Amino acid sequence: MEPEDRRVENEELFPLAALRDPVTAPDALAEGPVRFLLVSGDLDDGRWGLIGAFWLSIDGTRGGFIVAPQAIWQGSEMARSFRGALSRSWRAEDVYRYWQRQVGAAGSLMIDPQQHADTLFQVARRVGAL
Repeated sequence: MEPEDRRVENEELFPLAALRDPVTAPDALAEGPVRFLLVSGDLDDGRWGLIGAFWLSIDGTRGGFIVAPQAIWQGSEMARSFRGALSRSWRAEDVYRYWQRQVGAAGSLMIDPQQHADTLFQVARRVGAL
């Protein structure tokens, strides 16, 4: 039995557990307009392609990473890095701007220049998440 002060959260045991939370279209439609960065890298089957998108609300207070279904592994790592930065007191806008400065080739990733969408739903459709 673990001591009470060392209880492990589900996300620590199962890094992909957070991806099992369903994304509903009304939730995605509720956010907008947004800016976003498309991110390409290695897909789960070893090919190259779109792994997801960083997004940020226009007022800069909300953001995240939408994972493409063909890139659960690498996409979930990007989402986890975003959440990790937030847990270390970064703001969503700070995380987004960090990746925005990496536009172009960034290690094993390719980040497209910033784009805008009327709704987060459009970004989710663009990466195939809905």
